[in-house]
Amino acid sequence: MIRLIVNADDFGLHEAVNEGIIKGHTEGIITSTSLLANGDAFDQAVTLAKATPQLGIGVHTALVGGLKPLCAEEEVPTLLENGRFLMSYPEFVKKAMMGQINFEEVYKELDKQFEKVVSSGLPITHADGHQHLHVLPQITPIMVTLLRRYGIKKMRIPAEDRFFRNGINQWGRFAGKVGLAEVADKAYTLSSKMKIWSPRYFWGMMAGGQLTEERLMEILQRVATTRGSHEIMTHPGNNDRILNALYPWNYHWEGELAAMCAEPVKQFIQFHQIQLVNYGECE
Repeated sequence: MIRLIVNADDFGLHEAVNEGIIKGHTEGIITSTSLLANGDAFDQAVTLAKATPQLGIGVHTALVGGLKPLCAEEEVPTLLENGRFLMSYPEFVKKAMMGQINFEEVYKELDKQFEKVVSSGLPITHADGHQHLHVLPQITPIMVTLLRRYGIKKMRIPAEDRFFRNGINQWGRFAGKVGLAEVADKAYTLSSKMKIWSPRYFWGMMAGGQLTEERLMEILQRVATTRGSHEIMTHPGNNDRILNALYPWNYHWEGELAAMCAEPVKQFIQFHQIQLVNYGECE
């Protein structure tokens, strides 16, 4: 049996992201999403999720991306720059390596994020992290502790096949993907010991933000020939102009949404008898 979770990240970030995710779920192949407690459109996301109960909901922890913390600034000063999180994971990792991150503050902030998402009343299926910081060696034990505290038993492990380039020839991105896979494998060792389940295969890292229909079909070719549980990560939205003006991540939001809803994609999944599921439907 081949089971496939298609998870849309950043639910709650912005109304255009929320609407794209819901469209990708109701008209396409998205089965799951990760809710961003720090997002400006969190409340709208919760309302939409309650109206679409088949959509699995996870906790999308965030410590980067220029977002505001849930904690007061004075509670988490080492995580902030001008009152917001650092923009990218390399900045966070560099600061951590220099001993300038207080990981007690990380626990405090992530605990608030878990609490806010769990308190929404939605059934929570899993957790993952913005820019995958949840698998950083210093953060994975915190994640596992919070997962157990809040009764969540599943977590993303973003270890994409190291040799899979998915049509992307940016060698810096490739090197980053390989490095991430290494730390993700270590995170899996810890989380699995603590009885936290993760899909065996993960896809969408190399093409993050640029997951066109062609690249999605290349991933699905891999999925169709590999028995087990898979996750594809996506970042859909319905307004590139607005979103790219706010978030300098160079994501192709509308293109990813179109890929998720494309008829050839749906037909391929059906023909190959790939079972679309969310985290809550997996063990």
